[in-house]
Amino acid sequence: MENKENKEYWNKIGLIAGIECHQQLDTGKLFSRTPSKLREDKTDKKITRRLRASASELGEFDKAAMEAMQRKEKFEYEYYNDTISLVELDEEPPQKADKDAIKTIIEVALMTKSEILDKAYVMRKTVIDGSNTSGFQRTAIISIGGNIQINEKKIGIDTIAIEEDASKIIEKKEGKIIYRLDRLGIPLIELTT
Repeated sequence: MENKENKEYWNKIGLIAGIECHQQLDTGKLFSRTPSKLREDKTDKKITRRLRASASELGEFDKAAMEAMQRKEKFEYEYYNDTISLVELDEEPPQKADKDAIKTIIEVALMTKSEILDKAYVMRKTVIDGSNTSGFQRTAIISIGGNIQINEKKIGIDTIAIEEDASKIIEKKEGKIIYRLDRLGIPLIELTT
């Protein structure tokens, strides 16, 4: 299809597409008081886990999580004693959100004329690939609407959220994925258009 025909086709069916942008913040971890420090040196310890699906607050099981559980994969997590806390190991509840991360995301919301919500509720998104030791990612919508000016064009913003980054894959083997926990919990701005 030519570009003109292509544009007419998408207009006819009503397609609207946006993007989701992520940016790590240069603050401490989002829900623990450990530093956000990416490392390549030899790790101190490792733990091995299997994740299993659990029922939601409504008593329902996520179908994708159930399917992932059927694969019976093992997840090995490498970590450093001085930059990983029990929160990243999923051995204690999350702490209050990092104040610098919240301040930064509010500044971004103000710069983009996004409407800051009165309350931010931390939600848990199911993670089925083992990239988070808890089996879910914590995220909260901070503001809605707004725009970014790029040259002569205004790009509309749907939401601006804060969430925790996932662990980094080090190696994949048959039935086992090895992750490093230094990236887990680093605050991310998630901006969707």
